[in-house]
Amino acid sequence: MVRQDYLLKQIEELGRVLGQILAKMLGLKNNALAGRQIEEACQTLLNEAELDIERLLEVPPDQFVQVLQENKAMNDANLDSFAAILFHFAENTENEDKATLFYERSLLIYGYLEHSSNLYSFDRSYYLEQIRKALK
Repeated sequence: MVRQDYLLKQIEELGRVLGQILAKMLGLKNNALAGRQIEEACQTLLNEAELDIERLLEVPPDQFVQVLQENKAMNDANLDSFAAILFHFAENTENEDKATLFYERSLLIYGYLEHSSNLYSFDRSYYLEQIRKALK
């Protein structure tokens, strides 16, 4: 019971961190401070959620979602939030190669969620459409 409570607390904490970062990212569209905000968000993910964006971008695409799921706090809701963060990183990154990596990794997560979830999500559908357009 204690272990289950601890895991639930980890899931909630990761959700809180991801939610805070996503809220910041939503306000960045065409913002001159976007680059700095992305760096700060990456540092927050590393410090508070032990998610190293640079290391994760190096993971082969066929192993990406599996590596994320190794973090026991990364449930489907947190995967969804993380995919949205990666999407917003891509939207606000000036480096086209890095933006492509962010889009591709976000697409992998949303693709996984699309196939594994029994629930339809309008937000997920929107992000999938936008990512596919951006990658054309």
